[in-house]
Amino acid sequence: MELRLFPKHTGIWEGTYIRIDAQGKMVDRWKSRLTIRLFDGNHYHQVNQYFWDDGHSECHDFGICRFNDEGVLIFDTPRIRGHAWETRDSVCLVWTYLNRPTSKLFEMIDLIGDGTHRIRNWRWSEGDEFQGITMIEERRVATQEEIDPKFWEDLPKLRTTGPSRSDH
Repeated sequence: MELRLFPKHTGIWEGTYIRIDAQGKMVDRWKSRLTIRLFDGNHYHQVNQYFWDDGHSECHDFGICRFNDEGVLIFDTPRIRGHAWETRDSVCLVWTYLNRPTSKLFEMIDLIGDGTHRIRNWRWSEGDEFQGITMIEERRVATQEEIDPKFWEDLPKLRTTGPSRSDH
């Protein structure tokens, strides 16, 4: 299995999420810091940290996920279930929040410019109803090699448990 795009998305990414409802109204906005690593050939680990202006924060650890033999990344965590794959130029994901079993989100991730700037969008649905989009813009602030190993050691103390603002 040879991954072309996933390795380009490792490291630490900081950015902004903007949630827009189906009528085009902004309903939420928060800052983000994503830490992503690939190791041992087919192991993928992503941690999303979110920060709101009112001081609320969350840390979602997706755990160590694996790629199948076709190069599809499988997410099966206590929070989400889904899969991600490479296309010619984009990484695509489809997932469901387990606390919302009729939800389905469709995400597309693209690198632009010199590869240290990326744009993403989530299209939300609930049953057969369109719920809106989340637009995300991020900049890489560190490569995978520059991630402080202490981050992974401290991670158990950072993890959010319970309800999340980001999946509503």
